[in-house]
Amino acid sequence: MARSLAILLMLEGHFTGAALANQYRDHSNLIFELWYFIHGLTSPLFFTVTGLVFVYLLTAEKSPSVRFWQNDRVKKGFKRVWDLIFWGYFIQINLIGMVKALYYRIPLKTDWLSAFHVLQSIGVGIFFLMLTYGLYSLIRKGKIHFYFLAMALVILGFYIKMASYIQWDEIANPNHPNYWPMHFPRFIQNLFYGPFSDFSFLRYGPYVLLGGTVGSIIRVYESKTREWWFALIFIGVGLALTFLIPFLFGVIDSALVTLKILKYTFLYLGQNTFSRFGQVLVMLGILMLIDARFNVKAKLFLKLGQNTFPIYVVHVIFLYGGIFGVGLKTYFADAQGNPMLNPYAAIAVSLGAIGFFTLMVYYMEPLAKLYERTLGRIRIFGKRK
Repeated sequence: MARSLAILLMLEGHFTGAALANQYRDHSNLIFELWYFIHGLTSPLFFTVTGLVFVYLLTAEKSPSVRFWQNDRVKKGFKRVWDLIFWGYFIQINLIGMVKALYYRIPLKTDWLSAFHVLQSIGVGIFFLMLTYGLYSLIRKGKIHFYFLAMALVILGFYIKMASYIQWDEIANPNHPNYWPMHFPRFIQNLFYGPFSDFSFLRYGPYVLLGGTVGSIIRVYESKTREWWFALIFIGVGLALTFLIPFLFGVIDSALVTLKILKYTFLYLGQNTFSRFGQVLVMLGILMLIDARFNVKAKLFLKLGQNTFPIYVVHVIFLYGGIFGVGLKTYFADAQGNPMLNPYAAIAVSLGAIGFFTLMVYYMEPLAKLYERTLGRIRIFGKRK
């Protein structure tokens, strides 16, 4: 349910965002502000649920004698990492742009080929999930969710440090940023801090690891997930992270500066991660209550969540012009590239997109067979459990 909700929110947010004209983006408007808030929550939800589902399946094996490499989910996990990273870079190709550059003999802009985006970030996140699981398999002490939590906090610590570096760099070098690591290729810098690193692993990796923490907890207590008190714990912890962490980080920051341990406030740069993760926990708790009360069995809705990978790839191709260089986004924009549709038209575009991808998922099996007959060596429509 959570994965289906995440992919639907992603489709709605991307298509509405690509179509809605700037004059309607008024933060004083309650409806737009609500949309903006949900749009900002979509990525944390998507990354967290990815880690949750992956670890829930990864930890299905109960026997402690099964070694790391004997776990089928580990083998599938490494293949998934390769698929995500490969397709993440492949859909950034612009074939029409390449042909035009060759035909008109003009310089070809290749910066975007090295961009580190959603699929690459998820792929690296899953790699760290398996790395952490391998560490636990080697040590075999304590609860596995503490390992995922520790790894999430370590990566978050690096993100806070990087965010501080970026903040200072934007102030001191607004026109000539010092991307990090310095003197490294762009595709390495974009992983951390580069010209195209909106989905930097340091920024979004913690969500995948925190999702893994939740997934391992749910695996241990899966018999309790339909109990109302279990869902209320998720909601309570989520609300605490959302409202208390910013206050707590502010107090700690002030104390460290007052004691001259730090020269400037620092921890507040990571408070948004905890707040967003808390909001995701609240949503998960609400979904648990819904599932316990109504026992949701909407097959097509749940099937959307089982096919997030092909949906994401196809939506990038159709909306943003991935691979071919021509996408629907250009038809929603004016000559300067600004979106130009009114709210009603933007809503219609989003609903049409959701309807299209729902239909695609409905016919996923025949589409998968067609794909296997044509481009079967490159899998994006593989079945998922």
